[in-house]
Amino acid sequence: MQNPEQEIASVALLLTASDSPDIQKAAFLKYVAPDVGFKHPLCYVPPSRDSRATLLGIYQWYRVLSPKIIGRVHSVVYDEPNHTLLLDISQQFHIRISPLKPAWSRLLVRITIKEINELYYISFQEDFYHADDFARLLVPALAPAILLVQAGTSVASNVYASIAQMLGFWRPSHKAGVADAGLYDGDKTD
Repeated sequence: MQNPEQEIASVALLLTASDSPDIQKAAFLKYVAPDVGFKHPLCYVPPSRDSRATLLGIYQWYRVLSPKIIGRVHSVVYDEPNHTLLLDISQQFHIRISPLKPAWSRLLVRITIKEINELYYISFQEDFYHADDFARLLVPALAPAILLVQAGTSVASNVYASIAQMLGFWRPSHKAGVADAGLYDGDKTD
């Protein structure tokens, strides 16, 4: 890549949602460093000599599992000094043999790049999913149940916090001068 911020969205879609294995492999060879690393909730590829072949195999298996992947890159943030790109992505992944209707899943992808001969290559990729979004990839019907459990945990946390505070643990003081609305005093000069 010559301009990572402008090119990364199309590169990401070439790597994940190409229409042919030849296009996908060509994109890997063109944009991914030979010693790439990869971290995902289900797999990890440590950076090593020619780890690109291992990562390509994972991406190829991903396409075998889902013959049609639809991806959308909503935004890209480029932290140039740290050679990092953050991509907000949605994808529709449908397991080939699943009778379930595919669902959209959202993830954050952090890509570290390195410069070699005035071109930029992906040197490390990390995929971050919320639990319900990850469930949408595999068993979409589980996502509402996961959200329900998470909402229940939020309620339980508040109940437990109230009980703990009644017992004297982590009890905020109600001293004069501490605003219940927060610490911001409305003065826009800070």
